[in-house]
Amino acid sequence: MKICYIISDIDKAVYFEQTALALRKKGVDVSYILINCTNKTLHLFLKENDFPVFTLETPSLLKSRKAIGECKVLLKQLEIEVVHCHLAHANWIGLWASKRAGIKTRIYTRHSGEPLKLHWKERLIDKIQNRLATKIVAISKNIDDLLNHQAVPKSKRILIHHGFDLERFSNPDSEEVERIRKQYNPDNLNPTIGVISRWLELKGIQYIIEAFQKLLKDYPNAQLSLFGASENADYSSEISELLKQLPKKNISIVSFENNVYDLYQLFDIYIHVPVNPSCEAFGQTYVEALAAGIPSIVTLSGVAREFIVPEENALVVPFKDSQAIYDSMIRLLNDPFLCEKLASNGLNSVQGLFSFEDYILKLQELYSL
Repeated sequence: MKICYIISDIDKAVYFEQTALALRKKGVDVSYILINCTNKTLHLFLKENDFPVFTLETPSLLKSRKAIGECKVLLKQLEIEVVHCHLAHANWIGLWASKRAGIKTRIYTRHSGEPLKLHWKERLIDKIQNRLATKIVAISKNIDDLLNHQAVPKSKRILIHHGFDLERFSNPDSEEVERIRKQYNPDNLNPTIGVISRWLELKGIQYIIEAFQKLLKDYPNAQLSLFGASENADYSSEISELLKQLPKKNISIVSFENNVYDLYQLFDIYIHVPVNPSCEAFGQTYVEALAAGIPSIVTLSGVAREFIVPEENALVVPFKDSQAIYDSMIRLLNDPFLCEKLASNGLNSVQGLFSFEDYILKLQELYSL
């Protein structure tokens, strides 16, 4: 069976790299069409590992007719039997192209939750894509509920959680850990409060900043490490204004770090607090932080609703509550036994749900349906 992954607007993605290698190891014949990814890290990785990979460019969904035609030609030339699309441009172009190419199995993975403000055009796009697809992968029960709300039949939906190299997160590379500490915390400020998130309103970073400002009165040498910063994000200007209220020496702002496995060891506490139950589609960082053994403060959004147990594997705070975030930080910093308990239980709680091997087996089952 010939399968084609169509992926858009990605630079570095360990998730797709590992999936490619694992599917090949299982004997799956997989090709790649990348959209707006030419010469990016994922493109180069696939080329270096001798995967059939092709690239297309498109400025927007509205101007994607040419890319749809080119994609259709590639799919027919490759004699593809199953198409699996990931992310916005890939979903739109890949599903239309595969439909026009007469491919009977058309899959897309829903990676996005429901935005805080949903435009009617987004509703229309969702409706069209849900009809074009023959199967839709929900990455969490949160997404499965959203698809059900959008009237997608149960027979068309399948729940497949992301898979993770959990052992790698729990066994950090000491040299890399030291490199990361020197690069991002050269003055050895502590405690270090970690955040890995795009600067979007729905991620709740604004409440973390407010809580950290209070923490500085108790711990003037604390550091707030913000990874995932983006000047193009829809809430970056608001976050930048809030950060001006903090001393520069106590803030570390980083757009991207390639080594996510060892990055978590930089943090004494990890925080991820999306602003409502449904805005987070999955939240890989929930799993990664617990797999890395880092005491975490979270809100119950995305996949956290399925496995986070308050006071057992993480501290849970209400949505949009900077005071609760501050209080939880103080608890963790004053209670090493609680930190040890959360770290141990956190690792145990992710082992069964998010193994990478199970994820690959479920993909194989999906492709054989």
